Amino acid sequence: MQLTSQATGALRFQRCQTIPHPQNQAFYGRGDVLQDISAAFEEQTSRPASVAIWGTGGIGKTHIALEFAHSLWASGKETILWIASETAAEVAKSFNDAAKRLELEGYSATNTPDQNRHLVLQWLQHTDTSWLLVFDNVESSEAAIHNWPTVGNAKILVTCRSFFGAEADTIAKAIEVPAFNVSESTEMIHKILRRSTRAIGHGDNLEQDATNRLASKLGGLPLAIDIVAKQIKLSHRFKTVAEYLPYYEENQESALKRPKRGAADPWYNRDLHNLWQPAFDNLSKDAAELMGILSFLSPEAIPTFLFQGKDWSALRPHWEFLEDEKRQVLDPPVEEATNVLLESALISFNDETGILSVHRLIQDSYFVQMTPTRRIESFHSALILRTHFPSQETSGARHFFTKWALCGRLHQHIVAFRERCQSPNNQAAFPTNDLTFIDLVRDDAWYMVETQQFLEAESSLLSILGDVDDGSLLAASIQRSLLGLYERTGRSIKACRAAELEFKILEHHGVSEGNNRANTNSNVGYTMVSARRGVEGLRYLNAAVSMAKSHPEPKRYKEYNIDRFLRNRGRCKMQMGQFDEALKDFDEAEYFQNKIHGPDSHYHGEYDETRALQDCRLARRSKLGRPAQPQIPDPTFMATLYRQGWIAMLQGDYDDALQLLEKALVVCQLNEPHRGNAGEAARVQWRMSQVYERKGMGEEAKRLRGTAEKVKHELLATGDYALVEDDEEAGWDALVGLLYR
Repeated sequence: MQLTSQATGALRFQRCQTIPHPQNQAFYGRGDVLQDISAAFEEQTSRPASVAIWGTGGIGKTHIALEFAHSLWASGKETILWIASETAAEVAKSFNDAAKRLELEGYSATNTPDQNRHLVLQWLQHTDTSWLLVFDNVESSEAAIHNWPTVGNAKILVTCRSFFGAEADTIAKAIEVPAFNVSESTEMIHKILRRSTRAIGHGDNLEQDATNRLASKLGGLPLAIDIVAKQIKLSHRFKTVAEYLPYYEENQESALKRPKRGAADPWYNRDLHNLWQPAFDNLSKDAAELMGILSFLSPEAIPTFLFQGKDWSALRPHWEFLEDEKRQVLDPPVEEATNVLLESALISFNDETGILSVHRLIQDSYFVQMTPTRRIESFHSALILRTHFPSQETSGARHFFTKWALCGRLHQHIVAFRERCQSPNNQAAFPTNDLTFIDLVRDDAWYMVETQQFLEAESSLLSILGDVDDGSLLAASIQRSLLGLYERTGRSIKACRAAELEFKILEHHGVSEGNNRANTNSNVGYTMVSARRGVEGLRYLNAAVSMAKSHPEPKRYKEYNIDRFLRNRGRCKMQMGQFDEALKDFDEAEYFQNKIHGPDSHYHGEYDETRALQDCRLARRSKLGRPAQPQIPDPTFMATLYRQGWIAMLQGDYDDALQLLEKALVVCQLNEPHRGNAGEAARVQWRMSQVYERKGMGEEAKRLRGTAEKVKHELLATGDYALVEDDEEAGWDALVGLLYR
């Protein structure tokens, strides 16, 4: 015991702390954040030194502050005072407790809260004792500012949700607390379950994969990980994470509530619902509307340009908050709504990139608490994506690669939007047959097809096909997208069916003229050519060309895709061996191609190939099939390598041929996960077997041919691929799309 002077206001002094909870022996991770806090305090020369740690609710700020406080206490810190700061009542109680524990002169249980608070602050500013003051969970910066010691041999640690709170003028250093990465999350799950991550990783790949997937769904939020892992641990129903994961996916709302059985958590007894609900309830009308939109998007990399520079009222009447012209406020409504969400720590914002992000569990919690009516309103508001995503009708498929960067930024948000609306729990609530929604998803699938994400595109298109009437014009437009996808993946039989369905629907609706009908004829003909039915397809291709040529220029090429019609007919005539006629069509197609897009389009290589085949000048390897545009997707590059390898083989350059074909095989294998089949790779392996046969390497040739034949047999057994029995070359070509042969 040490007597102190009257100046300090204390009758006597001994080490004192008001840390509200014992040290958590199960505390996990955060060594980097704790080091950052210590370093931030050490580098400050003025006193009291101050640090704020901030982040969304459930990220673990209080646990970090507790761990830091206990470590200082263990190292000999003389005084540690903990001020719970979420409400004024909590602040008052914390200062009362501190005054009592310090046994300050003048303390009385009958004092007003301000009297006891004043006693504590005076003591802190006059004592020679080193101290740590923790303001935990500061909701308003005023709670800290009005209770901030101005001098003292001390450290002040603040925890708060908001970046704005952490950047208050009184705070010297702000540190954001990040979410755990997947590796850290899975390790925390295993620690709670008392399992070895290493043992599970080597002994049970299924369980490790399930744990990784669960960790991803929880978004690295420690509170969510703690709740879910303890649910598994205390459950009699689920013995493994793999068993629990389907339950979580179907019952997320209840899965994120603390388990009823087991000991109460002495450190943090909230669940996720009551963690964020107060913030949801206090949002302004505009902030609530913005949060509703964000709940439909992907949680990461939300571009703010989505909410700028458009005439929203022309699309949806309840998008008024996006129009600042009607509001007499200092900040545009979107910026003000964004600031409200930032102050509530519901979102984060990167000033340099203009990117918003929101934790996926905050999204889900906000979505769950919305009324059905609000969900429908937010569904329509989220269709702002349509105003930014390029349209097939207006962008032009030829130069679509110029739009890839924009599409890539919005693609994940359209996928998240569709998945939210088509979730089994939500399907009945949303008008997923809405024309704007269907067009948005279809155009996103178009982007996926163009960038070789075939499996994802097919899943997306089939999902919206089920939401429209089978005989509607919307169904016809989806069938058109599907036929392009099927053809590019070599499934020419399915492509033919889709093209014929589109044709029948337009015929049923009396669409007998115009570019739409001409395109339908061209599509049927093209898919028939791909399926080695060129004689049948020629009739449809002739009809498409005739419909366009019935109009004079410039209408002929401005309103009709005549260059495409002629090119498709040229391919048909090539298949039929009519090379002179094919060249005429390609020549005329180039004429219109130049009119529309200018010279040196990426289709010039196809014209050169036809000329080379006709003239038997196959030695023009450097020119044959070479795309003029470097932005052409990988399968076209693969086709170029394949053709060059084939020609090198014919010329006897076997080493060059193998080198080119091996490169083509690598491209095929890279594309295979998104393509969904190994048809392209099988064709390359078959061609490589021919090269090895010519080199006298029979065993390697036999191995490659066997691998290729097995794949071909499996693909033909599906009935989706054209069977060509009279031409081995054409039989292998039929496994890939017409453009990639």
